[in-house]
Amino acid sequence: MNIRKFFFWFHLIIGCSAAIFIFLMSITGVGLTYERQMIQSAQVADFPVAPSENATRLSLDNVIAIAKTYDTEKEPSISFSNENNAPFIVKEGRKTLAYLNPFTGKEMLEPGQQTKVFFGKLRAFHRWLTLDGKFSETGRWVNGISNVIFCLLALTGLYLWLPAKFKKRAFKQKLIITKNHKNGQARDYQWHNTFGFYMAPLLIVITFTAFFFSFKWPGNTLKTYVSSHEEALPKAQPLKQESLAQQLSMQTLWLQVNKDNPDWQTVSLSLSAVPQSIQTFQVDMGNGGEPQKRKSVLVNTLNGDFIAEQNFEDYSTYRKARSYIRFLHTGEIYGLVGQTLAGLASLLACLLVYTGIAMSLRRWQRSRNSAGK
Repeated sequence: MNIRKFFFWFHLIIGCSAAIFIFLMSITGVGLTYERQMIQSAQVADFPVAPSENATRLSLDNVIAIAKTYDTEKEPSISFSNENNAPFIVKEGRKTLAYLNPFTGKEMLEPGQQTKVFFGKLRAFHRWLTLDGKFSETGRWVNGISNVIFCLLALTGLYLWLPAKFKKRAFKQKLIITKNHKNGQARDYQWHNTFGFYMAPLLIVITFTAFFFSFKWPGNTLKTYVSSHEEALPKAQPLKQESLAQQLSMQTLWLQVNKDNPDWQTVSLSLSAVPQSIQTFQVDMGNGGEPQKRKSVLVNTLNGDFIAEQNFEDYSTYRKARSYIRFLHTGEIYGLVGQTLAGLASLLACLLVYTGIAMSLRRWQRSRNSAGK
């Protein structure tokens, strides 16, 4: 058996063994393509209406006073987006405590809740094969192994795509989709080869980055080979009693940050139990999936001066790599174009599964017919 024949049978066998799981991951990946935009659209539709034309949002100090009334074990945080009617969100770690009406400060229902629940369940099925949105160790391993197989299929597929003879005509036939085919086998063969070639680079990136979600060893291995060192930011110190009167309001500090970052989309800040000398604002100027557009801004609470700023470039190599990996998988790191390409790759992956299985079944049927003669 020559090497090309070996790769062919290897490609066929592992492809058939994981076809159903690859198809399920791909079709759910298509559904999740514009998850962030669809959730945001549903949330905006549920934002409260301003009580009057001249109504203004509550100051950050008012919101902080409300946030501190919640009984929490950890220091709460507040986040809000650059939409006039967007609520303030009070959190304790990752747990959301309340959505506050930006004009009255009263608790309100979670905007876009049903849409978020739907996508949460779809994402859980995509990752863990569960319909209730809960984590499944078995599903994680099944999808993880299927991802490895899918990556191997993309790599071996590139090798099998190469013409037996490197001639211009042979490459042209493999690169161009034609309308006329002798039969279904010829059509499926061309679709499988041509679309597979064009999508292979994207699929390799998508499947490779998925390893980090399915297994712990890729992240541990990465951490071993790249630097985790990061320049420490100045630490806040509790203010002395005599300095409390000089402390600027949080709204004043925020207006200063807003002035220097007019393109902000979302902002979050952690609250301290005691007055501090430094307040840190986490500013995101992207779509939420573009880590290169995030920064931490540290402001002196006594005079409003900027103390330090941490951009994506200041992160450790490991932190930057993990951020890229997380959002390369969804394509969000390149904005709407990246998401669209990732969604298109997932859609065509469904076609590759179909054409691959169809050709395998025809091969099996021909083998049975030959054996029966």
